[in-house]
Amino acid sequence: MNKNDFLSELERALKENKVTEREDILSEYEEHFRFKLADGYSEEEIAAKLGNPTALAKQFEPNTSENVTKTGNRLIAVIGLGFADIIIAMVFVMLFAWVISMAVITIALFTTGICLIADIDIYEIIPAMPYVNALLFGIFLLAMSMLSYAGTVYCGKFVRQLMRAYGRFHENVLAASKNEPVYPSLPMYPKFNRKLRKVALVSLIICAVSFITTYIVSAICAGSLEFWHVWNWFE
Repeated sequence: MNKNDFLSELERALKENKVTEREDILSEYEEHFRFKLADGYSEEEIAAKLGNPTALAKQFEPNTSENVTKTGNRLIAVIGLGFADIIIAMVFVMLFAWVISMAVITIALFTTGICLIADIDIYEIIPAMPYVNALLFGIFLLAMSMLSYAGTVYCGKFVRQLMRAYGRFHENVLAASKNEPVYPSLPMYPKFNRKLRKVALVSLIICAVSFITTYIVSAICAGSLEFWHVWNWFE
């Protein structure tokens, strides 16, 4: 069963069971297919893992009978999630701090690279060197900034997807404790799209080539493999 067959069967079953929130449910399962396909699974594998659409639809069927609330299970779930939320919140704070730090590093690398290429030393912190070396170092730092940018974007998407996945887990635990239907879990890792992958790959290649070129040219210009000593960078 492929994606279209699965969703069509699910929609039909939801209509038969007179489920009112059909569009939201179908959207959730369609998103599940999209994420799993990005992870390399086939439509048939995803559908097989989800199970029978007719059986899945029955869990969303309106229950007109009186529900017996499992107070104990619900209380345990709420308390457990409360402790988990505190820990997860601290983890997310650290992850956000890491993403911000990467963004700052990206800006610093880009700014320094531009200053080297434009031969600008506003605060007199760039070490002295011939302009050709400054130009090569500037190209290297610009490539590093693009690589750092790709990493920052992916990390930001990772944190966002991790929050969504935990939010779904949170909702499902509470729903299960109240005998309500649960949605399929969301993946923790975002899709590394082609454009971002291309930026990272090209930047990595430029970084490697420019680093080797910069080192060789600097060593030749200074007449020493330790050119930083010749130019008194650390004095």
